[in-house]
Amino acid sequence: MITSFIGSMVGSGINVALPSIGRDFEAMTGDLSWVAAAYLFGSAIFNLPLGKAADILGRKRLYKIGIVMFSITLLIAGFATSIDFLMDIRFIQGGLMAMVFGPGMAVLASVFDKKERGRILGYQTASVYVGLTCGPALGGFICEYLGWRWFFFITGMVAASGLIFMLKVKEEWYGDRGAPFDYIGSLCYMITIPLILYGFSKITDTFGGCLFVTGLVSLGVFIYVERQNQHPILDVNMFIGNRVFTCSNLAAMLHYAATFAISFLVSMYLQVICGLSAAVAGSIILLQFLMMAILSPKAGALSDRIDPGVVASVGMAINSVGLFALSWLHKDSSLVIVGFILMIIGIGFALFSSPNNNAILGACQPKYYGTASSLLATMRLIGQAFSMAIVTIVMDVNAVKSVTGADNEALLEAIQMIFRIFSLICAFGIMASLARKKKEGQTSYE
Repeated sequence: MITSFIGSMVGSGINVALPSIGRDFEAMTGDLSWVAAAYLFGSAIFNLPLGKAADILGRKRLYKIGIVMFSITLLIAGFATSIDFLMDIRFIQGGLMAMVFGPGMAVLASVFDKKERGRILGYQTASVYVGLTCGPALGGFICEYLGWRWFFFITGMVAASGLIFMLKVKEEWYGDRGAPFDYIGSLCYMITIPLILYGFSKITDTFGGCLFVTGLVSLGVFIYVERQNQHPILDVNMFIGNRVFTCSNLAAMLHYAATFAISFLVSMYLQVICGLSAAVAGSIILLQFLMMAILSPKAGALSDRIDPGVVASVGMAINSVGLFALSWLHKDSSLVIVGFILMIIGIGFALFSSPNNNAILGACQPKYYGTASSLLATMRLIGQAFSMAIVTIVMDVNAVKSVTGADNEALLEAIQMIFRIFSLICAFGIMASLARKKKEGQTSYE
């Protein structure tokens, strides 16, 4: 839970720091969005292979290695000398966090009884949201009073402290101990993900479109390879005939594609369009994550008593309405209205996330918790990467080049358009969420 907190704080806090980073390095908006997206790309590319490696070698072992190396890269990021160097180190950070996300949730699901799973996952989700809550607020104050570099220094030291607690844990958890590692499948996967994600982010270009199509072909090859392997990094049979598992993962991807870039866009709106300080912007964004942190355990516990798919679908619907409301923001919009909308979205987010996680783990047997957790993290990260890719595409189409104030009119139009696209994606997510209703006689994947 501590590392879930730190990982999410690093992911959300950077959004408030981006305008300051952009001014220091004289970076374009496209470069700044890639600073955020690089972290997601690294996590998405390495999450599934490292999740499988954790099942084979020991979840706690890779978890500890990930914490140490992640802390080191955070400290290194504070000494970045260029925007390109910062993008590179953020990519590495994302890959290292893949050693923490999947194994962490699998351990939680293994340790506690399934009757408590929704509540425990609610607490784990709450720890993520507390990190998301603290990220914008702490990031804003640190950037304003100490400088953006100190954001990395401080989070690096806090992340390292999490290792102290894990060293006291004597147990170890495996999912497929001693099994051979699927090198061919891992290679196919690690080629497929960047082709799809990067190709989509550049899909307005012919080259980007070709990369995206190549990625889809590579995905077909990956699925074929995995079906032939006795110890794949992803057992694709988990999706066959298991509507709950399939639709829940699809809903997760669509939800994060529609919501991840909210803090990035609102930060740009508040700081660049409205001229507010990083500290004030972070405090307003905090309202969304505060609601998420408070309500996630309650939503998780609720999903132990009520069909988690129903709870998650209600949350998705609330978010779709909230995103559409954000698309009507203008330069003189009341900050009270902005804060209220973010709080509504926070409620919707809490109702979706932990119940959806509960539905996914409830649709498979305990021995597959490691794979299911890594896959869920991968769906989340792919959705988040798509979210930032949509931002990059729309910013390019609207010719938004700088955050100095010169392109404010184009920036505001782009922000409004992106929120409308996100609201539509959320509407498709609602359909995926509702479609997961288990057929009579259907059992969990075994």
